[in-house]
Parts: sequence; C-alpha cells; structure tokens
Amino acid sequence: MNQPVGKQAFDQAEKLFRETFNPTTVLAFAEKTVTTSKEFYEKAAAAAQDGAKALTEIADAAWGSTKLLNEKLAQNLTANVDVAFAAAQQLAAAKSLPEIGKIQSEFVQKLSAQATEQTKEMVDLSTRATQHLFEKAQAAASKSIKPLF
Repeated sequence: MNQPVGKQAFDQAEKLFRETFNPTTVLAFAEKTVTTSKEFYEKAAAAAQDGAKALTEIADAAWGSTKLLNEKLAQNLTANVDVAFAAAQQLAAAKSLPEIGKIQSEFVQKLSAQATEQTKEMVDLSTRATQHLFEKAQAAASKSIKPLF
C-alpha cells in the first residue's frame, strides 16, 4: 500500500472515531440509554404491580368461593344429621314393626330427596364459583397483556 492511501485511510478512521466517540455523542447516547431503561423499568414495575393485584383478586375470589361452598357443606351436613336424629327419635318411640318400617322408608325417601337437592345446589354453586374465577382470570390476563416495549 502506498503511503498517501494509507494516510488517507488512517485519517478517515480517526475522523470516524472522533465523530462516533466524541463527548457530545457519547453523552447523548448515555442519556438516551438511561431514559429508555427508566421507561422500560416503569412499565415493567407497573405490569408487576398489576399482576400482583390481579393475583390477589383471583385469590380473594377463590377464597370467597371456597368459604361459600364450605358453609353450604356444613349446612347440608347439619340438615342431614337433623333428619337422621328425627328419624332415630321416631324409631325409638315406634310401637310396632310396621311403624318402624314406615319410619325407615320415610327417612330414606326424605334423605334421598334432600341429598338430590343438595347435590344440585352444590353443582350450581361450584359452577358459578368456577365461572367467576375464570372471569377474574380472563380480566386479569387481558389487563396484563400490555407491551413493555
């Protein structure tokens, strides 16, 4: 390579280096990087807070549904035990075998009807609770799908 061409290439490289890495360019790049990083952090922090809030709402809904179902189970158990004790009292007071048979038959019919109704109620409550949770989860998912960039 001849000397003028080499010097020209070196001069161009030096000029490019000075333009690229001059303090003004470096400072502008650093400021832009900090600004962009801060914006990204703020969006990510907001998304994290929204996610935590959504999870809390879903957990609260799940707990409320669980509490409601447990209360209903306790009510059903109490009602079933009441029917059993009433039948036991009637059996203890029965005067004949036909009367005992009648009491037992009525007890089985009443308990069967009651169990059928209780099952329908529990299925309905469970379905509504599950639907409510899905709705909460869908709402949370639609809110949380925000672009960070």
